[in-house]
Amino acid sequence: MNSFMSLFRKGLDISNVYGLVKSLFTRKDSTASSISTVTVTMLIFLLNLITGILTARYLGPVGKGELSAMTLWFIFLAGMLMLGLPSALLFNLKKRQEDSPGLYVAGVLLCLAAGCAALLIGFIGIPYWLHGYSPEVVRYAQWFMLASPVLLLEYINNSVLQARGEFTLFNKLRILPHIGTVLILLVLIFTNTLTPFSGAVAYALPTIPITFGLTVRLLWRYLPRLKQMRQSVSHLVSYSLRSSGVDVMGTLIMYMDQVVVIMLLSPSNLGLYLVAVSLAKVVNVIQTSLALVVFPKASGLPKEEAIELVKRVFRISVFVTLIVALLFMFVGPLVLNLLYGSQYHEAVSIFRILLLEVVIGGGTLILSQAFMSVGKPGICSIQQVIGLSVSLVLMVLLVPRYGLLFTGISLLTATCIRFVFILSQYKFTLKTTIPRLLITRDDIQWLLRQVNLGSHVTKQTNDA
Repeated sequence: MNSFMSLFRKGLDISNVYGLVKSLFTRKDSTASSISTVTVTMLIFLLNLITGILTARYLGPVGKGELSAMTLWFIFLAGMLMLGLPSALLFNLKKRQEDSPGLYVAGVLLCLAAGCAALLIGFIGIPYWLHGYSPEVVRYAQWFMLASPVLLLEYINNSVLQARGEFTLFNKLRILPHIGTVLILLVLIFTNTLTPFSGAVAYALPTIPITFGLTVRLLWRYLPRLKQMRQSVSHLVSYSLRSSGVDVMGTLIMYMDQVVVIMLLSPSNLGLYLVAVSLAKVVNVIQTSLALVVFPKASGLPKEEAIELVKRVFRISVFVTLIVALLFMFVGPLVLNLLYGSQYHEAVSIFRILLLEVVIGGGTLILSQAFMSVGKPGICSIQQVIGLSVSLVLMVLLVPRYGLLFTGISLLTATCIRFVFILSQYKFTLKTTIPRLLITRDDIQWLLRQVNLGSHVTKQTNDA
């Protein structure tokens, strides 16, 4: 601890804290982009926590479960049919900036086709998947499938902003829909009109005008310079075919647990599970945020530098996230009762299991960025297939017999296996050393240098 404080004092003069913080959010270098992205992601997690608390308290476990049953399918199927297009677009925009117009228009057309396919599949399949729910819930869930193409457009637009380095606009547009959801929910509560359906509308509606507005802006910019459309489609399809497994498996890993709970257990159990998941994911905010920045940054670096960057970010993020998770394990029961009410006390046990799962899963996500950035997305697909297979088999076998708790145990087991696999591939695929798990003195020095270097650059700019 003394060595850490010594390093901290050397790297950061307390008298300049205000100026440093201000510069981190006003300058445009990569360090500032990383910090602003992490901050916005934290705010998004906070807003999601608020919306989760509002809907959980006012709708109860059953109503919370019904709301999720309506909104899950358009998100789940959009993710399943995303087919690596956002990653393919980001990668190609970084490598082929001169082809940006054709790449974006091709991405829009491909994602709209995928969104329409998701809409059709959902409309046909939802009555079978929600056979234990009321006809009203089934019908509303089908209507919400209209949001799938819009969601895919949002993913494509985010990739463009990341590739162009427009992180200020990227972060503003990321947070606005969540603010809109909170405001709509508050209006519904004060007017006593909050129901599972109106709550679902509050989640789905705000992103529509934002996504359409940005799409029109980008098309207006790119269409006049559109050339070689066929070649652009070829570049996107070539990368997306190799990385599609990452999106498909990532979506399955993220939502398959909810799908299983919806299909095998009651709406009340789904409500309990969602509360535990949403609260556990709060501790994963740093790793999730850094993953958004590491991939675009590492994609522009030589292979060795990209790998070392990912290793260092992994160690720092896991160290911080693990400390927060251990704290949450002790205060979890109090937090659940305080925020959601005593009716959710049964979620405490699964909440503690999920805390460990999100820490390990977040570390795995960071480590995977090395393979994505050097053009080997297939390794990420393989580790996700392994994790999904293990978790799905365990959930199908254990959840119906032993109940909700074994959903968390199944996920934790699968995530540990994915983590071990991705570690091993640093040696066998990338031909480099396996990342160390413990943070080092050099990592702390590097982090402080990144902060102070950006501050020094900003000072020089202001002096000039």
